[in-house]
Amino acid sequence: MNRHRIILQKAALASAIVVAFAFPVYLLAQEEEAEDTGVDTTLVPRPAVIAPRAASGLILSLAKAGGGYVAVGQRGGVLLSADGKVWKQVLTPADATLVRVRFLDDVHGWAVGYDGTILDTSDGGKSWTLAQFDAAWGKPWFDILFLDASNGLVAGGNGMLKRTADGGKTWEAVESPVFEDQPNLYNLIKLGDGSLLLTGERGFLAHSADQGLTWKPLKSPYTGSYFGVVPVGANGAVAFGLRGNAFHIANVATAPALSEADLAALRELAANPEASGQNANPVSEVAGWKRLASDDTESLFGGSVSDDGTVLLFGANGRVMKADVAAGVLSRVKLPTNINMNMGLAAADGLIVVGTSGVKLLALPN
Repeated sequence: MNRHRIILQKAALASAIVVAFAFPVYLLAQEEEAEDTGVDTTLVPRPAVIAPRAASGLILSLAKAGGGYVAVGQRGGVLLSADGKVWKQVLTPADATLVRVRFLDDVHGWAVGYDGTILDTSDGGKSWTLAQFDAAWGKPWFDILFLDASNGLVAGGNGMLKRTADGGKTWEAVESPVFEDQPNLYNLIKLGDGSLLLTGERGFLAHSADQGLTWKPLKSPYTGSYFGVVPVGANGAVAFGLRGNAFHIANVATAPALSEADLAALRELAANPEASGQNANPVSEVAGWKRLASDDTESLFGGSVSDDGTVLLFGANGRVMKADVAAGVLSRVKLPTNINMNMGLAAADGLIVVGTSGVKLLALPN
């Protein structure tokens, strides 16, 4: 079933509920999917409306663009800021909720979201064009990653991964048995060695050493969802998600592959969620992966790595967690807020965070 349409309908009746839960609802609702029987293929893109309070509405992603910042969120909202303090909404050609924004360089960027929406910019986010809108598919794109001006990939609902070799003018599906079970694909990153790591629901992990042409499924230390992943060091990564779980691997290239037996066990677990919830430990020992110890159980939705290598993870109820991969721990950065955060970036004056309360600049504790 097309869950995002149900969520948007509920938002019209009880927007306070949606604002209270924000991005986690979008993701978690996608994980209880049934056969889609109600896609409205007649939808056409409508320009986003300039809203006086856009900077305090639901914001889902944030990126650096040159010397400034770009944030995206509900109803096609795109906001720009030079300093993280003052934000201004700009016009966009589609009002679909935008889930992720990424920049290849100072000026070339992309934003993706619901109804197969892909927007692109070549002036640092000041203006946007509609590269794709796919109401017939009706699902969301959760992430987009360009490796250079021509080659990129976009990842989304139901195991859909597409690639382009012409700068996003045309896209073709990446066919692989790795996506056979159709997990939602939430985050796609480039590692320090140039290879790619893809994360998703139900413990999905996959690695590509050839710019996304082929993929190797990885055995996961966690059967819950990975909402995000960040590169660490020359070959490593930290993957994170539900209930505050986060895992570090020093070299993704050496991660064990997912065997047929492992896959069969995961499918059996997915087929009986009630039993798995009672009897199965979602965390297991997998060579190379190390769980970052933490007593916190708030889910984590976004992460960033600062110029000095500091890894910060952002989540529900004011959670900002600092990852110490050498010590194998997560420690909370205590801030005077309990807002739900979807993403954050270190800035000169503190942390720029986005979430259910819009975009905010928070001072770091001394």
